[in-house]
Amino acid sequence: MDRVILSLSKGALAAIAIVAVAAMPAVARELAVARGPIAIHDAASGQRSPACAELVVEARDALDNHLIGRTQPQTDTDGTCRYALSVPAQTAVWLRLRPALVASERVDTTSAGSTYVPAPPAGRLASSRSVQIRFTVISPNTYFFAPNEQKTVPLSY
Repeated sequence: MDRVILSLSKGALAAIAIVAVAAMPAVARELAVARGPIAIHDAASGQRSPACAELVVEARDALDNHLIGRTQPQTDTDGTCRYALSVPAQTAVWLRLRPALVASERVDTTSAGSTYVPAPPAGRLASSRSVQIRFTVISPNTYFFAPNEQKTVPLSY
């Protein structure tokens, strides 16, 4: 009788462990939606303001600046330029508005304007005499999203 109860206990623990492990990837895939209007300001004299279709909204990871997502905004029926973009939840995200012509160019600068230095490749380890420091730059365009949140974030160009 003791062996049967012990077997059932091991089976229940194994089932709980399997459910917990299966649930972990679901947490990592939680998404949110950033959306909102885009205000396009008047250009300086001699220049022209871009049209809504000439802009790109990018979401970048605030930790290492890698591109998470990119979308082109659309003009609404009332003439308002709007965007919607899926972003990972519970992660610091930078939202950037850029002209479409330069969006494809790689720019290694953080939102604060300082030079971005990426972490070394995974295969290259730091020597025992060096110190690696990684940090997240919190700036006015850094946003945090809750799972399944639909946050309105107005942008301007």
